[in-house]
Amino acid sequence: MKKLTLFVLVLGIIGSCTYKKATLVVPTTNTEIPTDTEPTATAPETTPPSQLACATSNPPPTTICFDSQVLPIIYANCAESGCHDSRRKAEGYDLTSYSGIMKGVSAGNSKNSKIYSEMANGKMPESPRKMASSQIAIIKQWIEEGAKNTTCGAIVTDASNPTFSKTIKPILDVNCVGCHQAKSAQSGVILDSYNYVKNYVDNRKLWHVINYHVGYVGMPENRKLGVCQIEAFKNWIDAGALDN
Repeated sequence: MKKLTLFVLVLGIIGSCTYKKATLVVPTTNTEIPTDTEPTATAPETTPPSQLACATSNPPPTTICFDSQVLPIIYANCAESGCHDSRRKAEGYDLTSYSGIMKGVSAGNSKNSKIYSEMANGKMPESPRKMASSQIAIIKQWIEEGAKNTTCGAIVTDASNPTFSKTIKPILDVNCVGCHQAKSAQSGVILDSYNYVKNYVDNRKLWHVINYHVGYVGMPENRKLGVCQIEAFKNWIDAGALDN
């Protein structure tokens, strides 16, 4: 009996030592990304296909396209700020989709459309943010044309020989300036003029952000630019990112 008791005691001591050693084992590999390593991998794609496709042919010049012109403007100015998004739905409006936007639109009649009226009189977005007159004109024309849910893809004037004034700035104006303008710069980022944009080109943040690279917050948020739009940025940057 004494031998059995001694044997159990010894097993207990061995088991206790083994457990303590196991808890002190230090991993031999470090899975953390070094702080001096620049992330370049692409994050998993979750952007709606309509926001990624490039148009095979441009629509008539008088036609405003909902997915590539109207939605980005309204999203950036009214939804992305946290007012009329799917979570907050200020005043009952979720302006992140066509159906939500149409709650404030009277097709064919901009004057009777609350969304346009609020934009035109400067009430939306709230001060100090302000929509460009060119953006308001696009919304008005789209409504007057019947406020159709048209899907054209990402339209670019010239992706192979892009200029800042005719290619890059229009993309930024539609997709980014709503949140990143001098009067109300979200996260302190300003993209409403060449000098500010060039600064983000030089530190490479602009390129990583529009490509949704791992380690960066992809922009536009939840609406990655079309492949031809990103190609336009690449060619413009490779050519020296000139103020042309």
